[in-house]
Amino acid sequence: MTRRFNGSDRGYDNNPVRQSSNPESSPETEIDLFALTGLLVRRKKWIAAISGAVVLVVCGVMLLMPNMYTSAAVILPSGGTDKVAQLKNLAGLGGLTTKDENSSELFPVILQSRSIREAVLEHEYSFTHRSEPKKLTLDEYFKQDNPDRLHRALAAITSVASDRKTGVISISVETKYPEFSQQILNRYLAELETFNLHKRRSQARDNARYLDRQLKSIEQELALSEDSLEQFQLVNRDWAISTSPEILKRLNRFERDIKLKSKTYLFLRQEYEVAKLDAQKDVPIVRILDSPSLPVQK
Repeated sequence: MTRRFNGSDRGYDNNPVRQSSNPESSPETEIDLFALTGLLVRRKKWIAAISGAVVLVVCGVMLLMPNMYTSAAVILPSGGTDKVAQLKNLAGLGGLTTKDENSSELFPVILQSRSIREAVLEHEYSFTHRSEPKKLTLDEYFKQDNPDRLHRALAAITSVASDRKTGVISISVETKYPEFSQQILNRYLAELETFNLHKRRSQARDNARYLDRQLKSIEQELALSEDSLEQFQLVNRDWAISTSPEILKRLNRFERDIKLKSKTYLFLRQEYEVAKLDAQKDVPIVRILDSPSLPVQK
């Protein structure tokens, strides 16, 4: 007579997860490692087939993806730091910390600004690819003519990061061509330098411009006073030997006015020269630690 075994027999239990035999124990399940191993062995063909399919798909995607090359550069921090910054942070006033005008802390914001990206997008790049000269614009590279999409595409291939502790700024650009990546990154740094020299406002530069306007104004007033004195002397040719009280009074007024304006002009001239030097020192310096690299490894 044949004996029929049911699922309750331990030797023929195909379920790797079963309830505990003790009714008073907790309802947590127990895992039968032997049964689980057997199940994996029986399903090994399915597991191998699925794993192989995933590997083939990943390899196919990697083969279809173009080679990408990343050019990177590192910018050192510049400018002074707030000496009482730590005390302000301890007092909960970190947000009130004043920054030096020629600090490089704004470089990441400037590099990612729309005006800088616009200048980078407008440039035409010439480079060599596989020993052949090549000219390419970013419009042609991205195959886009929509300005907003171009800006988003350029932002996607550009990475800008700043280390809070050291202030070191890292910037990189990734494209399909090694020299193309390097030239785009060089253009970023050139536009940053141009912005600092010609567009970034500073107190010293504003002071120099104000003194320049005042200097031109007092120079014109001095020239008018000198012309008036000359006209008066031409009309009164005997002014040098004249004893007329009216002539002497007018001469004294002219000389006093010219002397006062001459002193003012000399003072403003000295202040203007000093302000121009301060304005030059106030320009944030782009100190490049690592120049844009030419990537050789994809």
